[in-house]
Amino acid sequence: MRSEKLMRARRGAVIAALALVAFWATPPAAAEAAEPGERARYRVSYGPAHLADLALEVGCGEEERRGRLFARSRGMASQVHPFRVQLDTVTRVGEGAVRAQTFIEEDGVPRRYRSQFAAEPRVRTEWEFRGVTRREQALLPGRGHDLLSWMLALRERVGRGEALETRQRFVVWDGWKLVYLDAIPAEVEERWTPLGSVRAQRFVLRRTYLSHGAEQVARPSGQGAEELGAIWMELSERALPVEMAFLAPIGRVRIALQAHQAGGCE
Repeated sequence: MRSEKLMRARRGAVIAALALVAFWATPPAAAEAAEPGERARYRVSYGPAHLADLALEVGCGEEERRGRLFARSRGMASQVHPFRVQLDTVTRVGEGAVRAQTFIEEDGVPRRYRSQFAAEPRVRTEWEFRGVTRREQALLPGRGHDLLSWMLALRERVGRGEALETRQRFVVWDGWKLVYLDAIPAEVEERWTPLGSVRAQRFVLRRTYLSHGAEQVARPSGQGAEELGAIWMELSERALPVEMAFLAPIGRVRIALQAHQAGGCE
């Protein structure tokens, strides 16, 4: 019983951490596949335990780009409480998200979110859970991002040599909650990866919940900023995310780069 409770806590921590950077596992026909581009693989761990594998794909495009992040439980987690999470995003280069799909499946029970972002700025979402479909919309305090597009936008800025001295704020809608996600530049560090040593900028991540509504201007809910963890971005033109660490009640969940394949987007 104790081990099962611990595994539930670990699973919850992993899913919460992954949800900060995105996901959805749709049937191939329902999801827009990323165009040929780069691919990266990551390992998700809690201490020495291997909890999940994560794959990131970013497609090519001059005006719009597609991204996909997929995670699946591994090891003991897949035996006790299997889960898979994936996010598909379409972004407009230099702006924000256009549309996103999110799917989380735990113990064989799926929940799905589909969001459309407008330039107003406004977001419209349809979600499905246990046979119930619900639609809602929200006014946004700025150009909106989904759980993956904010990271792709941060990559663009770091790759251009920006975002290295001042706070980067993103308006992030995950399908049910609206937050300010702040990426605050910290130290430049050497991080070891299977690809070799990488010089990377560490960003501290903080989240502020926002109250929102269909016709209500979003504003901070009064809970204050919450520290989530950190992300390390390679200091180069490709600005590859090399590591992420997220704080959870049980400890630190780590997501570390394992492999990378460059894309042919020339």
